[in-house]
Amino acid sequence: MTLPEILIGLIIGLLTGYLISYFKEKGKNKALLSDVKHLTEEKERIVSDYKLDIEKRKYKYESKKEQYFKYFNLIDEFGKSSNNDFYEQFFPIVDKFNKEFLSADSDKNKELEALNTFSSNLNPMIAKSNENLVRLRAETHSIRLIANSTVLGLLNQMDKLYDISFDKSTLMLSEMGNNIISGNSDAINSQKEDVEALGLEIKNKHEELVSEIRKELDEI
Repeated sequence: MTLPEILIGLIIGLLTGYLISYFKEKGKNKALLSDVKHLTEEKERIVSDYKLDIEKRKYKYESKKEQYFKYFNLIDEFGKSSNNDFYEQFFPIVDKFNKEFLSADSDKNKELEALNTFSSNLNPMIAKSNENLVRLRAETHSIRLIANSTVLGLLNQMDKLYDISFDKSTLMLSEMGNNIISGNSDAINSQKEDVEALGLEIKNKHEELVSEIRKELDEI
């Protein structure tokens, strides 16, 4: 073999080796680029899912908070309204009844008339209380859709307490005139104590509900 042939063989060998090495490295780079692309896409997907989850949690939190605030604002509104009605309307009604009853001077017809007037004046207060209870029940139904099981249980207990309280308060008011006429102060005091005890139970249950709702919102 001549020198030129040897040189050509070496050049071809070197070139072949270079090409083989080149294509191997190119294949590695291509695989590396593919891996990088895959990792980038996976990272973007995870970031996108995380942002979506954060947005969902934020929306869920804001939605629940708004519904719960609306519910408690309604309770506060009814509480203030009831107190105002009690002091602004109930006391004048009772005072008028006492005056008319005393002025009847044992005249049964006048006493009955005073009692009927007393009952008629109380009816709008009872009707308004029932209307407030219906509105509160409607709002309770709306937050049942978003509440967890513990909050749902407390809402059910609150509903029962409100129903019992309304029934006992209505009974006390409807029987008050007759109890005053008959001098049955024991019945008046007993009914008053029952209503006050229910009011305290509702207050405690309300605080328990607020605490549980705060816990639920913190866990979102």
